[in-house]
Amino acid sequence: MNQREFTRAPQKWDMRIHQQEGFNISCQVHIPANALVGLWRVNIETTTTTPGARIDEFRCKDDIYVLFNPFCREDCVYLDDEELRREYLMNDTGKVFVGTHHRPKGRRWIYGQFSDVALPAAQLLLGQSGLNPTERGNPVQVVRAIASIINANEGFGLLEGKWEGSFEDGVCPWVWTGSSKIFEHYLRNGSKPVKYGQCWVFAAVATSIFRALGIPSRPVTNFVSARDTNHTLSVDKYFDVFGDEMKGGPDGDNQDALWNFHAWTEVWMSRPDLQTGYNGWQAVDPTPPPQCRQNSTGADPKAEVLWPSKVSVELFAEINAEVTHFQEDETSHWGFKKIPVNNYQVGRLILTKRPGADDDVSDADVEDITGLYKTLDNTSRYQRQSDGCFNSLFNQGMTSPYLERRDRERDVIQYPGTSVRRPSAMDIARKPWYDESRYPADSGKTAADRMSAMNAARSVDRAQPIFDSRTLNEDVQFDLVEQEKVAWGQPFNVQVLIQNRSQETRTITAYLCANSVYYTGVTARRLGRSDRQFVLQPGSRETMQLRISWEEYRERVVDYGHIKVFAMASVQETKQSCSAEDDFQLEKPKLDIQVRGNPQIGQECFATFSFMNPVPVTLTECEFSFEGSGLVRAQTVKYRDVKPGEMISFVQKFLPRFNGERKLVATFNSRELGDIVGSRPIHVRE
Repeated sequence: MNQREFTRAPQKWDMRIHQQEGFNISCQVHIPANALVGLWRVNIETTTTTPGARIDEFRCKDDIYVLFNPFCREDCVYLDDEELRREYLMNDTGKVFVGTHHRPKGRRWIYGQFSDVALPAAQLLLGQSGLNPTERGNPVQVVRAIASIINANEGFGLLEGKWEGSFEDGVCPWVWTGSSKIFEHYLRNGSKPVKYGQCWVFAAVATSIFRALGIPSRPVTNFVSARDTNHTLSVDKYFDVFGDEMKGGPDGDNQDALWNFHAWTEVWMSRPDLQTGYNGWQAVDPTPPPQCRQNSTGADPKAEVLWPSKVSVELFAEINAEVTHFQEDETSHWGFKKIPVNNYQVGRLILTKRPGADDDVSDADVEDITGLYKTLDNTSRYQRQSDGCFNSLFNQGMTSPYLERRDRERDVIQYPGTSVRRPSAMDIARKPWYDESRYPADSGKTAADRMSAMNAARSVDRAQPIFDSRTLNEDVQFDLVEQEKVAWGQPFNVQVLIQNRSQETRTITAYLCANSVYYTGVTARRLGRSDRQFVLQPGSRETMQLRISWEEYRERVVDYGHIKVFAMASVQETKQSCSAEDDFQLEKPKLDIQVRGNPQIGQECFATFSFMNPVPVTLTECEFSFEGSGLVRAQTVKYRDVKPGEMISFVQKFLPRFNGERKLVATFNSRELGDIVGSRPIHVRE
């Protein structure tokens, strides 16, 4: 009873007397840094020193949560920077970047890690994940378990993904304003998966759970993100002789795609399980694996077992894969010719929110971390390793340990090697009909071996038509003009500039096509197409243009309003050929939010949400969704129809519960126009 100091080793549980006043005793308990994270029951047993005295037991009314501790030097998630802790642990609002590489946009998200539903949801997910309770003190294992169980599989998990089609049996991903409502749905409905999420929602929700558990984390977005499904480090697209894209390629089984953006999550921790030098940010992708994403209704869940062993290759390809176009060519021995692609590059921009900055008007709070993934010449840092290994996102090379199958359910990206087959030069020469299933995986080979084999294949005669895109004469210049800002409801023009730089006449055949696409790059509908054949005199120029009116795209644009443009041209005299692709997003108005009065705890306040309908049609099935941490719980309110060009204002009452700097986030959605987003900082007085 006289113990006033902790006497045991720091890695052990300990207790000491803090204060004693008569029969009232206050004790302090030391929780070791490697303690198991989760919900704990607290029992207190008391007795006297009298031999045989009765032991009295008291169970505390409230259970407690033990969390990771980034303030503790002994903890693997320790972060030695107060500003970074405020941003990546304590900040309950942030941004996930979406859009296109031309015009990325920070979308507000309320993480709500301090809400009354965050830790119960995290506890339930940990239980469902199958993680052995003895491993809950290891942040690597906890992150893997959470990332695996966030995406729903066979009826288990937090959030079901869907990338196209109707969302009427759930909630459209762009309606969510934060994680708390998702947690509430999950807890109130018997832990049934919530419908629906997409990559940026998965990344944001994962950030919420990791922060709730005490792990510093942040969402990261890669613009022009490759989905290299056959692990060739190349996204292959095939076009027929008329310049139309052939879905699935010549055999119908090519599922390569270019997402306009893809978001994942980074967590901060040390890695004592690896050799020295690999501490810091670790990448983990909670979005379902590609095999499941390809089917909007959820592919065979067994396909997910293919993802873990290839996870490092997936991330590597997402930011480094080559974009390759092939067009039908009857003169080629394999039926296609490779066409050079102009200025369309994977991994164009990798963004996250900047610590300590906050901008509700524009995106001055963005942080470009592309240089942490790629060198200034836009090649991956990993490609410059002499051993060809993938390394940490922020550190230098390493060797991958092989993981238990359970551990690989969703891996933390820190592993250079992976079990991939090394294709021979003739294998690659046979592309695209090369069937990986014919050859067993060789666990001794890495993705670096694959790259070496692909480079070696360039010297094989039969492979050169595929890998060598050089032509004898490239004296005609083609340039697909970058699209300027286009407001939703306004027409737009797509242009290709062509210049004959030779001293001879050139006969040119060109195709220009615009499609509406989902943000995953999947084509939804054709918007317009232009075919032209013309003769260019020496030194002359020509502009090929495709104009798309509002009437032509109003019923064909889907979801976020992404447009994909393809251009293809060939020169008759020199056999020069060229292709280009680009994407842009139709701009929507911002939702303006104004707050009336001086917000104070317990005092009614009023927020006004307003915007003008930018399209010449009536908006139906309208609704506002809004929430604010410490201000108002997530709600959705139905609203009347909105006439063409009408300016509307919706007033909502709320009652602040906590003081300090708060954030109110809202969205407007209708059948004809959705994803109208706005946010407003609110200072609440005591």
